[in-house]
Amino acid sequence: MPHICAIFTHFAGPQRTLTCLGRLAQQTRRPDSIVVINNGSPQDPVLEQIRRLDAQLFAPGTIRILQMEANLGNAGGCARGIAYAFEELQADHVWVLDDDSWPRPHTLEALLAVPDAPDLVRMSLVVDPAKGDELSWPLTIATGSEKRPWENAMVRDDLPEGNTIPSRGGWLGALYPRAAWEKAGVPTEALFIRGEDEEYPWKVRNAGFRFVTVRDSELEHPSAKRRLIRYRIGSKTFFYEPGLPISRVYYKVRNWAWLQRLRMPHNYPHRLAACGAYLVLCCSGMLAAGEFRLGHVYTLLRALHNGFYGKLRPF
Repeated sequence: MPHICAIFTHFAGPQRTLTCLGRLAQQTRRPDSIVVINNGSPQDPVLEQIRRLDAQLFAPGTIRILQMEANLGNAGGCARGIAYAFEELQADHVWVLDDDSWPRPHTLEALLAVPDAPDLVRMSLVVDPAKGDELSWPLTIATGSEKRPWENAMVRDDLPEGNTIPSRGGWLGALYPRAAWEKAGVPTEALFIRGEDEEYPWKVRNAGFRFVTVRDSELEHPSAKRRLIRYRIGSKTFFYEPGLPISRVYYKVRNWAWLQRLRMPHNYPHRLAACGAYLVLCCSGMLAAGEFRLGHVYTLLRALHNGFYGKLRPF
């Protein structure tokens, strides 16, 4: 039996964290270990509740609390959690969750029912129960076409038939094998938030791994509060997410520009054009959502500048 370690970060959502742990206790195939990465205070009262749950619902010692020296965000916390799971706990796979991503009873069992392979990353299907179990966000799936190899599935009806769906990559709900960590390392800590979900799958794909989404393995996670604004230009798709706090907009844009630098380190004109297009589309989305502000535009420019030049400066 492979050793499965579930990890997620905790900061300021005690009820979400406790609910997530309760759902893990209900799994028909439980994780062998759970790492809660605490980005908050070591005196947080919820930590004692977590320790009680460890004794009441699990074999004692199943839950490990990994205390961070400061708030490292989801990227930094998960980077530490992945390394701890593989190095200290000798896990075979790490299952990436969040405090507000809640597996259903058969989620992990269904994920493991798909035969493993040396180059395979299996992912849960992320759904929003508040919206009739529709997809929480677009899922990039393989089309089989050379001209347009990837397409974004927006709703369940867009998904192809079958239980295993070849996908471009993912973060939340992904079951990363030890070999992926050995070849690709961990997410970049300085991404903080809104970056590890694209950067780490890209690094793992570049290391020779492929991804499949398992339809029967459902993970509950809330979708965006407002409907995404979608733009399609040729084979490219851009999504603007209305209602994001400006700090999250900054990290999302900065991290995107930084990732383009990794993808095309020597193609300066292409990256410059991509950043220009990104700025225009963001501004268009802001106008459509009624969020266009000069301060927001300045934040976009600062984020693109910092990411373009490889400077992961905080907000």
